[in-house]
Amino acid sequence: MIVKDRVKKLEEIINTLEELKNRFSLEDIKRNKITQWALKYGIYLCITGIGEIACGIIDERKLGNAKNYKECIALLGDNNILDKSSVEKLISYINIREMLKRSYIDVDLEKLYLLTEKLDFFKDLISKFKNFV
Repeated sequence: MIVKDRVKKLEEIINTLEELKNRFSLEDIKRNKITQWALKYGIYLCITGIGEIACGIIDERKLGNAKNYKECIALLGDNNILDKSSVEKLISYINIREMLKRSYIDVDLEKLYLLTEKLDFFKDLISKFKNFV
C-alpha cells in the first residue's frame, strides 16, 4: 500500500514538472530564482520518489537488503524488474539528487531543464512500478 501511495505522489510531481516545462523556457528559469527553485525542488522530489518506490518494492517483496536508493535501484535490476539501461540512468539521476540536496553546490540549470524533456522515461517507470503494487 505504501508503494501505491508513493507512485501516485510521483505521478503528481511529474505532472507538475511537465507544467513547469510547458510554462517556462530555460531562459525564463535562468532569469527567475523562484522558477529555479521550483525546477530544482521538483527534480529532487521526482528522483527521491523513484528511490523511495524502488526501496519500497525491495522491502515489500523481500528482494534483498539495501542501504540507500542506489542499492535499491541496483536490486531492481538484479531481480529483472528494471533493465540495465534504466538502472544506469537512475543511478546517474541519484547522483544529481545528491548535488541538489546541498545548497552550496551550483547545479547546471540547463542539465536540470533537460531532465524535463525526459519525463516520458519517468512515466514509463511509473507504468513498470504499477505492476508491483
